[in-house]
Amino acid sequence: MKAKQKTIRIFELEVEDESQFFDYMDKNIILLKDYFLLIHGTLTQKMRDYLEEKGTCFKEADSCKLKISSKSNTPKKDDIIERDVASKPAVKLQLPQEEEEILPESTTLLYEKPVRSGEEIIHDGDITIFGRVNSAAKVLCSGNVRVFGRIDGLVQCDGEYMIAKEVGKGYIVFNGDILEKELFDGKLKKITRSQEGAVVKDIF
Repeated sequence: MKAKQKTIRIFELEVEDESQFFDYMDKNIILLKDYFLLIHGTLTQKMRDYLEEKGTCFKEADSCKLKISSKSNTPKKDDIIERDVASKPAVKLQLPQEEEEILPESTTLLYEKPVRSGEEIIHDGDITIFGRVNSAAKVLCSGNVRVFGRIDGLVQCDGEYMIAKEVGKGYIVFNGDILEKELFDGKLKKITRSQEGAVVKDIF
């Protein structure tokens, strides 16, 4: 018998309405398939069938005793993702998966080339990326993130702010909020936190 501890990233979902659930999942299923889903509320059989068909890994919170840290206890109202996701979607254990690329710890990581498709960057400080984040690439950062190229992969920022300008096929997750792609029109945007969630504004 062999046992290995792995990195795990969790999204908590607060389900109140079935139609809202399907609308949200259809829009974000590509991103959420990379996470373990901890679901609060009642799952109907139709919802279970949907999650299984999409190949997601999920568990109902009532039957799970995981202890999950959170940056904030203030949930967002009228949102399918509330409690922990309004603050921080990922619980990161200390031991990473063997296939992940772990970069040396430092205050700021400067990345002057495109992030390749399939590449995964995990960093505990700030990251500045002058190139593009390609499709299927992942950038997971506990500090502040600045991306000056197009985002076609996943960028997860748990810092105080983020700077970005263009989101193509990719996703931005800022302190647990999945940001709408329509908010990014090619102009530099500053993303900050508030009690209500992420705030996106033009820099200039």
